[in-house]
Amino acid sequence: MAIINENLLVKGARGNVAKQFVYRTHGNNTIIAKMPRINERASEEQLNRRELFASATMYAQGAVKNAELKKAYQQKAPPGQNSYNMAVRDFLKAPVVKRINTDAYERTVGSTIAVKAKDDFRVASVKVSIFLHASGELLEEGNAVPDPVNRERWSYTATRAPAAGEALIIIATATDIPGIRIRWKFWYRNFKP
Repeated sequence: MAIINENLLVKGARGNVAKQFVYRTHGNNTIIAKMPRINERASEEQLNRRELFASATMYAQGAVKNAELKKAYQQKAPPGQNSYNMAVRDFLKAPVVKRINTDAYERTVGSTIAVKAKDDFRVASVKVSIFLHASGELLEEGNAVPDPVNRERWSYTATRAPAAGEALIIIATATDIPGIRIRWKFWYRNFKP
């Protein structure tokens, strides 16, 4: 692939030449690339990827129409990228729950569970669910509150106390701005009475 910046003969050129190579413009650059080949018989995985990418482009088209969201994406865009590119990337890359910290969780009402969640753009919300391990029954769940300084840290305050000695499963679910893709992390610990 060749990138041409200052040649007046090809500056701004687009399209293909004899189905051998194509001219594309990206920002102020003109790019010459080999003509892409399209496989007529796509695999199931290729079809799924195409559908995912189509959803990402539809999200990005809507996101850049929202002035506030467009500005936020543009501020995160590296050189050569724009808000549309960042919106597509945000849709395709799901948030990740990095850690669930229960050091301050004393199994009492008002004790806290800390969650560290990351995303390439911004984590929109984190939900914490606490289950009883033996029965699988949901003890409680609710939204965590973001730390006002560090956007990766979230804090959940417990509203119910489990029985003494009951083993728990704690699940934190992070959602990003597109709201479609989520990831969660399971955390299990046997608590002593």
